[in-house]
Amino acid sequence: MVSHLRTTAAGLVLLAAVSEPALAQVPVLQGVGGVQIEYKEPTNAAHTPIYQRLKNRRVLEQYKEFMSPLKLRRSLTVGLQGCNGVINAMYNFGAQRITYCYELIADMARQIAETEVLPGFRREDAVVGGFVSTLLHETGHAIFHLLDIPIFGREEDAADAIAAYVALQFGTTTARRILTGTAFVWRASELAKRNRSNRRFEDYSDEHGTDAQRFYNTLCIALGSDQVERTNVFSDFVELLPEHRRGHCVREYNHVKRSFARFVLPHVDAALMKKVRATEWLRNDDGTELSPPRPTGPQGSPGPGGPGPMSPGPMGPGSPRPGPPTPTGPR
Repeated sequence: MVSHLRTTAAGLVLLAAVSEPALAQVPVLQGVGGVQIEYKEPTNAAHTPIYQRLKNRRVLEQYKEFMSPLKLRRSLTVGLQGCNGVINAMYNFGAQRITYCYELIADMARQIAETEVLPGFRREDAVVGGFVSTLLHETGHAIFHLLDIPIFGREEDAADAIAAYVALQFGTTTARRILTGTAFVWRASELAKRNRSNRRFEDYSDEHGTDAQRFYNTLCIALGSDQVERTNVFSDFVELLPEHRRGHCVREYNHVKRSFARFVLPHVDAALMKKVRATEWLRNDDGTELSPPRPTGPQGSPGPGGPGPMSPGPMGPGSPRPGPPTPTGPR
């Protein structure tokens, strides 16, 4: 079983804490197959609003439509359910099932509410992006397994990369929402752990990278996409990435792009994919501007640790000093 604790990487959710408009009413596409979905009522009554919102917004139905161009060799089941207090999402190889826990969604929403917002980022997008990238990450595990795709290195890193790459296929506005939201959630999780100041040496033995590393990996693939595809969606990410990392982003993006083209695209129905890509899967109806902010230059720019004066810190310029302990779930 592959677990994806506290994850964030086709976008389909809003929680009760976020304004209702945000999801497109998508048309039903033909040819759906290979994906089975289910909503299970939560065992914790506190998660009932999450369950009702997700079911009413038909998030799994839309996910199934989004997955329709992919020709899977075997069936994949995706379920939303309570997990008896476990904060997680996971792909089970034996059952060929993605389980997404309501506990993880609730915990992400809490952390998002408690963390300061970087310029160009929004809490609403963090809720959506966190949900979407988690689902895409676990889908990455399923794709590697069901299509028998070879992987050199850690599978968790590969699943993060494919989730970010797929998010970039939805057009500039949607990609911006998902990837800034994903980065927001990783940063929020890392800062919460640093505030607790209880990291142990063995914590770094986990098959996942640290949340701070996943924050920077998300930024780098997005920035690499801008540079390779000649777009200007994530130009402000330059200010959040240390100079020594920026130079690798083109190579990192090209690596996942070539891998996707070689191992996944042969299993995709091209005609149906065009219909999927033409669909507005995520839309912003609350009037908030989603365009990337204009770069302000390296001097005086807030770093990923939070707004404020430039000063060295554990997450770059502007990092806040550790505060009172913040309760978090397992990692």
